[in-house]
Amino acid sequence: MKKNIFAVLVCLVFTCLMLLAEETAQTPQTPPTPAVKEVDGCWYAYMEFTGPYSEMQNGINTFMTQFFGQGLTPGGSAVSMYLNSPGTVKPEELKWAFGFVVSPEAAPKEPVKKMEVKKQLAVVYLHKGPYPNLPKAHEIARKFVKDNGYTINGPVYEKYLNNPMEVTPEGLETEIIIPVEKK
Repeated sequence: MKKNIFAVLVCLVFTCLMLLAEETAQTPQTPPTPAVKEVDGCWYAYMEFTGPYSEMQNGINTFMTQFFGQGLTPGGSAVSMYLNSPGTVKPEELKWAFGFVVSPEAAPKEPVKKMEVKKQLAVVYLHKGPYPNLPKAHEIARKFVKDNGYTINGPVYEKYLNNPMEVTPEGLETEIIIPVEKK
């Protein structure tokens, strides 16, 4: 009996060591490449803000209070939309919006607005990692736009594919979506 228990324990330890070795053996991953895709349309409930991106967390908090205070329900991802560019205006003049994808039936009241984002051609780039690294990801996506003969044809937006309250910063996934047209 003792030999059987010992054999089972040895097998368990060996199995655990093998699983641990598999988890720690990391294969190098190729970074994602931007791609041109037809992006589905959606309805978007949002609030617009003006000011530096360093104030985004305050804007997000304001939006969340208004959105949930109205009894609205997200029907999809959280989205940030950038209505102008840091390269063209001063930080205090930056215009941006934050909101959620919602059902077409959603009926927000001011200051929350609703708009339809139409199906469109876009450069899509999946950023994996912490939000502070997003500016570099935007550079990669914009370079792809320029290098492949496209022009930007609408506001750039980010779609947050998971929740920072549920995953580590390294596990965050954000789609950068740049509406484009061929030059």
